[in-house]
Amino acid sequence: MTTTEARKTWTPKERRNVAAAAARASIALRERSGREVPQWIRDAAEGRPTTPPAEKP
Repeated sequence: MTTTEARKTWTPKERRNVAAAAARASIALRERSGREVPQWIRDAAEGRPTTPPAEKP
């Protein structure tokens, strides 16, 4: 690719697809290791809107 060629830009739909795929992978890894899977990760895997968990001091 040269600097004069246009680069592909991501659309919001593509970003959601990538986020959902990452969440599904995270769920699989957590379940295999026997760890609890937070609900917000399950929501992200299904494409639902999520709110990040509150930060703990």
